[in-house]
Amino acid sequence: MKKSLFAVLSFALLIGLMSACSGEGIKEGELAPLSKDEQVKIKVMSWDSNYFFQEYGNMFATQFPNVEIEVVSMQQMYNEMATETMEERLAKFLDVHKPDVLLLQGAEYEQLAGQGKLLALDSVIGQDKFETEGIHPAILKILREQGDGKLYGLSPDFTSSALYYNIDLFKKHGVELPKDSMSWEEVFELAKRFPTDGAKDSRIYGLSMDVYTRISTLIRQIGTEQDLRMLNADGSVFNIDTDSWRKVFQSAIGAAKSGALYVPTEADRMFNFTTMEEMYQRNLFVMGRSAMAFKSSYEVQEIVRAKEHLTGVAPVNWGIVTAPVDPSNRNQSGYLNLNNIFAVSADSANPRASWEFIKYINSDGFAKLKSKSLYGSILSRMKHNPDTDGRSMEPFYKLEPKNNPNNEYTKAPVQFFTALASFIDAEVDAVMNDKRTVEEAIQTIQEKGEAELLKARKTAEAQEGRDNSDD
Repeated sequence: MKKSLFAVLSFALLIGLMSACSGEGIKEGELAPLSKDEQVKIKVMSWDSNYFFQEYGNMFATQFPNVEIEVVSMQQMYNEMATETMEERLAKFLDVHKPDVLLLQGAEYEQLAGQGKLLALDSVIGQDKFETEGIHPAILKILREQGDGKLYGLSPDFTSSALYYNIDLFKKHGVELPKDSMSWEEVFELAKRFPTDGAKDSRIYGLSMDVYTRISTLIRQIGTEQDLRMLNADGSVFNIDTDSWRKVFQSAIGAAKSGALYVPTEADRMFNFTTMEEMYQRNLFVMGRSAMAFKSSYEVQEIVRAKEHLTGVAPVNWGIVTAPVDPSNRNQSGYLNLNNIFAVSADSANPRASWEFIKYINSDGFAKLKSKSLYGSILSRMKHNPDTDGRSMEPFYKLEPKNNPNNEYTKAPVQFFTALASFIDAEVDAVMNDKRTVEEAIQTIQEKGEAELLKARKTAEAQEGRDNSDD
């Protein structure tokens, strides 16, 4: 009797062990563990293989040498026909390459989550007791909102923009320092309080941007911050002839024509520097010639590095406040960008290995390592963002980020946006040179935009017809 009982208990124990090893008993949404001896291969989307392994892959391999990673370059998407939309390019890319780990931006993440193409991570996060409390709460909030309440991806870092200011120039000219949550109009008015006289190559400016930035780009950035769109929801209608867009054009162009806003010339934008010193000499803010600068978080490292490469130039005494905001919504910012959202494909053959990769690069340990070599990006695990040059990085993430991914750039054929940028640039330049009024420029952009969108869609339909006939 004892022998029979012992045999039954032994058999039951064996079955239990077999079930555990085979992954049986795993709750819905959870994943079977990955054995260290199990050789697995996953495909990961990234911009570039070398960049990927430098940023993520090499460190992950030290913890998971049994997981082989094949990088699928996303650059292929930008070599496709200009008649396609970015949505179509992404869909084709995923269909052809079938990556296990997807690298997405906000609009793409929201789109694929809504289509059921991403693996929900809530259950496996609970299963693994993965700590998310150290991640910026607003980032998790956005990812959940875009996932209709579920978490489908994580972002180890983000970029943002801020308003930099030269403390010494403000003191010298008796102007009060900028504050958090200023509107663009308030920033322009503050910039106009600085002198506008002197030679172009030596005078100071109230406000500057990156040397490659056109006024037309600034206009679109301001419009996006105020939730303005040029296309409707499905990308079928173009409309810039509105009072809101008109006000943005007038405000930005007015600041430029007043001399307060630095406007780089074509020669400035095309300048080819041969040394790091020449590069930094083109940066008005680090040269002490700009009272304020609207720039991304990458500018912090540029300020620090300029000290090593500029000779005979006093380091700028700088501070930062939050980026300009929509005056009707001063507590939120549209300049915080989640450009590195990693998600697991719902069709992945190796979801556990894919999740282990995402879990690792979003872990506290990984963030601690990355904090030693940050260049421009800001870590989502907030305690690992050190002060830089004695300044807190809080203004980059102090305001609640808006959950309004601008997906209009994914809705129309790529060739439309190429043409649109060209004639917006031309019309803004015409206004700057007093050849057109703002009203005339907007009317021309509206007419050309409508015609170009219609042309791009007809070209896309014709190309689709040819592709279907070839099939």
